[in-house]
Amino acid sequence: MAVQADDHQHGRLTAEEMDEQRLQNVAYHYLCRLEEAKRWMEACLGEELPAPTELEEALRNGVILAKLGHRFAPSVVSRKKIYDWEQLRYKAVGVEFRHTDNINHWRNAMMSLGLPSIFHPETTDIYDKKNMPRAVYCIHALSLYLYRRGLAPQITDLCGKVKFTVEEINNMRLELDKYGLQLPAFHKIGGILSNELSVDEAAVHAAVIAINEAVESRDVGATAEALRNPNAQLTDLQEALMSVYQAKLYQAKQRKEQQAASRGGPSAEKDLYEEFLTRREIQNNINVVNGESVVTVNRWSLTSFKMLSTWRTGKPAQTPRVSEMLPLWLRCVPHMSDCVAPRACVCVTVQAALDGVNQSLRGSDPQHTVSCLMSSDLQLPTVFPCGASLYHKQLQLLQTHAAQVRSPTRTHEELFVAVEMLSAVVLVNQAVEEVDEMTMMIMMTVTVNIVRRYLWCLSGMKQSAGREALTWNQLQEGIKLANTNALAQHQRTSQIPYAKLG
Repeated sequence: MAVQADDHQHGRLTAEEMDEQRLQNVAYHYLCRLEEAKRWMEACLGEELPAPTELEEALRNGVILAKLGHRFAPSVVSRKKIYDWEQLRYKAVGVEFRHTDNINHWRNAMMSLGLPSIFHPETTDIYDKKNMPRAVYCIHALSLYLYRRGLAPQITDLCGKVKFTVEEINNMRLELDKYGLQLPAFHKIGGILSNELSVDEAAVHAAVIAINEAVESRDVGATAEALRNPNAQLTDLQEALMSVYQAKLYQAKQRKEQQAASRGGPSAEKDLYEEFLTRREIQNNINVVNGESVVTVNRWSLTSFKMLSTWRTGKPAQTPRVSEMLPLWLRCVPHMSDCVAPRACVCVTVQAALDGVNQSLRGSDPQHTVSCLMSSDLQLPTVFPCGASLYHKQLQLLQTHAAQVRSPTRTHEELFVAVEMLSAVVLVNQAVEEVDEMTMMIMMTVTVNIVRRYLWCLSGMKQSAGREALTWNQLQEGIKLANTNALAQHQRTSQIPYAKLG
């Protein structure tokens, strides 16, 4: 007793008090897990569910669980199979043995989806409330499993963010005491799930991780190789668009990382896919790029025809406009359709991001400038990190010019147009650097001979420039020179007299 009195005198808790506090914390954390499961199921089903203090009892008839099975595996759990859909029978007489069918339907749905059986509760764990925490644990595992596959929203960590009354915590503690079991380790679900995946699922998981890492490295070659991996199970990949895939996926990953950072929480408890793109997200971005490229090629064909008409008719055309001197994929490359129109009114977050770009341009760090340009707040056209030096130098020149005539900063609309043009220039430089005939043929819909003229002319200019990226004006000069040479050759050929036969 003397020791206990001394502990209280110095503000220390006794062993009994520490144990009491631990049990209270366990009850609170479990209530948080119930609230998390409740909100996730509400998001999936689109209906309001009972409070976390009543959720265990509400799950006993299996209706909510069967509805989840119907939501994600309708071929396994049809609506007709679910007993007491409106729960009228349950409200009238309580739980009936037939309600166990609903629980079994849910278990069958999880089996068909591929959730490892280590997470599955027994029917009696739910119906007889023998181990309801295991059922809640399974819901959490299911949410993460479906989220990783891109089939469901992410469950939200609410620990420390929701409050419960002392009475609610005490009541839950008494309920947990009845089970006489240790609560499952919810924070270990991610690791267990990875270890329990089948060989095929593990291979997909590894392939998706490799894609994310390649995208993060900003290496187009590495990203292309990772995307081609059969284990990733991606479809409709187009070799000519690999650099656009890289840029699109990098920006998508950056946005996801920013969203994860804004949610906060201990980094040790975050799931990998809070910051990594899922396989479905990767495929969706690929589909978007592919869809945009089809529109681009169709729009380019008309301008391509105009540009080449000089060669085919042998008649000099009028001085071509910029849009006719350069292939349209210089203006309308696939990523451009992804852009929204420049904002008419600039909100606070956009202005702050714009100020960051202008400030970076006054410095000497191209990589930092690119990072600023890729801010999701600006909604600019796709920015390619490999062209960091070009963006930085050219935007610096524009900033200097603006300072001389008006203002030392760029407006959002001006920046939008400038980045759109520079991104096109970066793609052209990349094709010239790699002597990528296939890309140019696909984007320009012209013959390989014409493509080779462009590549030969632009490659020579690039070598003369000391391997530096060619600017917009230099590309214009190169295309014009190629057109002029082709026209001259056509004229010389047309003047050669035909040999007479016989």
